[in-house]
Amino acid sequence: MLIIRQNFVNHILNKEYRAMCIWPFLFMKPGTDPKDLKTILGHERIHARQQLEMLWIFFFIWYSVEYLIRLMQHKKHRVAYRNLSHEKEAFDHEADPLYLCKRKWYAWVKYL
Repeated sequence: MLIIRQNFVNHILNKEYRAMCIWPFLFMKPGTDPKDLKTILGHERIHARQQLEMLWIFFFIWYSVEYLIRLMQHKKHRVAYRNLSHEKEAFDHEADPLYLCKRKWYAWVKYL
Protein backbone atom coordinates (compact mmCIF):
# COMPACT_ATOMS: atom_id res chain seq x y z
CA MET A 1 0.00 0.00 0.00
CA LEU A 2 1.38 3.39 -0.98
CA ILE A 3 0.69 6.04 1.67
CA ILE A 4 0.04 9.54 0.36
CA ARG A 5 0.19 12.31 2.95
CA GLN A 6 0.01 15.55 1.01
CA ASN A 7 -2.02 18.70 1.61
CA PHE A 8 -4.38 17.96 -1.31
CA VAL A 9 -5.70 15.01 0.71
CA ASN A 10 -7.44 17.57 2.96
CA HIS A 11 -9.62 18.44 -0.04
CA ILE A 12 -10.47 14.79 -0.75
CA LEU A 13 -11.44 13.92 2.82
CA ASN A 14 -13.82 16.02 4.86
CA LYS A 15 -12.88 16.93 8.42
CA GLU A 16 -14.61 13.83 9.81
CA TYR A 17 -12.21 11.34 8.16
CA ARG A 18 -8.46 10.96 8.55
CA ALA A 19 -7.75 8.37 5.86
CA MET A 20 -9.22 6.55 2.88
CA CYS A 21 -7.99 3.48 1.06
CA ILE A 22 -8.38 3.16 -2.68
CA TRP A 23 -6.11 0.22 -3.30
CA PRO A 24 -3.14 0.43 -3.78
CA PHE A 25 -3.18 3.92 -2.28
CA LEU A 26 -3.86 5.08 1.25
CA PHE A 27 -4.72 8.76 1.37
CA MET A 28 -3.99 10.12 4.84
CA LYS A 29 -4.31 13.66 6.08
CA PRO A 30 -1.00 15.30 6.93
CA GLY A 31 -0.60 15.96 10.62
CA THR A 32 -2.42 12.80 11.69
CA ASP A 33 -1.52 12.08 15.30
CA PRO A 34 1.26 9.45 15.30
CA LYS A 35 -0.37 7.56 18.19
CA ASP A 36 -3.40 6.93 15.92
CA LEU A 37 -1.35 5.52 13.02
CA LYS A 38 -1.49 1.85 14.07
CA THR A 39 -5.27 1.90 14.36
CA ILE A 40 -5.74 3.83 11.11
CA LEU A 41 -3.38 1.52 9.23
CA GLY A 42 -5.11 -1.56 10.67
CA HIS A 43 -8.51 -0.24 9.60
CA GLU A 44 -7.39 0.72 6.10
CA ARG A 45 -5.47 -2.52 5.52
CA ILE A 46 -8.70 -4.40 6.16
CA HIS A 47 -10.38 -2.24 3.50
CA ALA A 48 -7.49 -2.95 1.11
CA ARG A 49 -8.04 -6.70 1.58
CA GLN A 50 -11.77 -6.28 1.07
CA GLN A 51 -11.12 -4.36 -2.15
CA LEU A 52 -8.72 -7.00 -3.45
CA GLU A 53 -11.06 -9.91 -2.74
CA MET A 54 -13.93 -8.10 -4.48
CA LEU A 55 -11.79 -7.18 -7.48
CA TRP A 56 -11.79 -3.52 -6.51
CA ILE A 57 -14.71 -2.27 -8.62
CA PHE A 58 -17.24 -4.61 -7.02
CA PHE A 59 -16.17 -3.35 -3.60
CA PHE A 60 -17.10 0.21 -4.52
CA ILE A 61 -20.36 -0.82 -6.18
CA TRP A 62 -21.37 -2.88 -3.12
CA TYR A 63 -20.19 -0.19 -0.71
CA SER A 64 -22.20 2.51 -2.52
CA VAL A 65 -25.39 0.47 -2.79
CA GLU A 66 -25.18 -0.68 0.82
CA TYR A 67 -24.54 2.91 1.93
CA LEU A 68 -27.68 4.12 0.14
CA ILE A 69 -29.73 1.34 1.76
CA ARG A 70 -28.33 2.12 5.22
CA LEU A 71 -28.94 5.83 4.69
CA MET A 72 -32.58 5.13 3.88
CA GLN A 73 -32.81 2.97 7.01
CA HIS A 74 -31.07 5.30 9.44
CA LYS A 75 -31.55 8.77 7.84
CA LYS A 76 -28.17 10.01 9.12
CA HIS A 77 -24.85 9.75 7.32
CA ARG A 78 -22.77 8.84 10.37
CA VAL A 79 -25.12 6.07 11.50
CA ALA A 80 -25.40 4.69 7.96
CA TYR A 81 -21.61 4.75 7.57
CA ARG A 82 -21.00 2.95 10.88
CA ASN A 83 -23.53 0.24 9.92
CA LEU A 84 -21.89 -0.71 6.62
CA SER A 85 -20.72 -4.31 6.69
CA HIS A 86 -17.23 -3.38 5.46
CA GLU A 87 -16.89 -0.68 8.10
CA LYS A 88 -18.16 -2.91 10.90
CA GLU A 89 -15.50 -5.49 10.12
CA ALA A 90 -12.78 -2.84 9.89
CA PHE A 91 -13.78 -1.10 13.13
CA ASP A 92 -14.11 -4.41 15.01
CA HIS A 93 -10.61 -5.59 14.06
CA GLU A 94 -8.54 -2.45 13.41
CA ALA A 95 -6.56 -2.85 16.64
CA ASP A 96 -5.60 -6.47 15.98
CA PRO A 97 -2.29 -6.52 14.06
CA LEU A 98 -2.69 -10.26 13.32
CA TYR A 99 -6.25 -10.08 12.06
CA LEU A 100 -5.39 -10.22 8.36
CA CYS A 101 -3.32 -13.37 8.95
CA LYS A 102 -6.31 -15.25 10.32
CA ARG A 103 -9.10 -13.48 8.42
CA LYS A 104 -11.24 -15.65 6.15
CA TRP A 105 -12.20 -14.50 2.67
CA TYR A 106 -15.34 -12.37 2.58
CA ALA A 107 -15.40 -12.09 6.37
CA TRP A 108 -17.40 -8.86 6.02
CA VAL A 109 -20.46 -10.87 4.91
CA LYS A 110 -21.22 -11.91 8.48
CA TYR A 111 -21.70 -8.20 9.32
CA LEU A 112 -24.64 -7.86 6.95
